[in-house]
Amino acid sequence: MEKPRKTPELDAWYLVLEDSGYRNDSPDAWHETLISAADELLRGGVIDWDDCQALKARADLSYERAVDEAVAAKLDDPEE
Repeated sequence: MEKPRKTPELDAWYLVLEDSGYRNDSPDAWHETLISAADELLRGGVIDWDDCQALKARADLSYERAVDEAVAAKLDDPEE
């Protein structure tokens, strides 16, 4: 997906997407934040429907990866 026009609100969405600390500490909350923020960007007219769906798809894919990484890390070090 190509980024929609650059705005501070959209930049903030991408900062959350790239926040590995938040993602690693709480993948569910991180994902929900991304989905909610995409909806808010749509409601605010910052992005259109297609852009919103693309952001959500990216959030979903990133969430799946985060969960896979968390499971793999737990399997590698069950005591952690």
